[in-house]
Amino acid sequence: MVSGATCSTVMIPVSARTVNNHHSTRSGDIYVSQAPYWFLFDKGLVAAMHGSPWRYDTHVPIVFNVPGLSPQTVTRRVHPVDVAPTIAAFLGISPPGAAEGSVLMEIFN
Repeated sequence: MVSGATCSTVMIPVSARTVNNHHSTRSGDIYVSQAPYWFLFDKGLVAAMHGSPWRYDTHVPIVFNVPGLSPQTVTRRVHPVDVAPTIAAFLGISPPGAAEGSVLMEIFN
């Protein structure tokens, strides 16, 4: 196992990122962590394999294209779980009961 690699501006060991990717009831018993830009895929070109510990595979851009909202950039760290609460806030409704994220208030400025 690789001992470490740069993730954003902080050095986080690959083993720690692999552990963070594990879900006790949904993950398998073995986790294969390929070298950066190596893919376990045998057909055609591929740019990412969502779930690897490498930065290029863990950064998820979130884009809202809504009439009436001007373009905004959120510079703080956000997560995909923030999408449902943000859409609910835009629509003026309660977020889904299982929603865990927070509203990205910056997009409403």
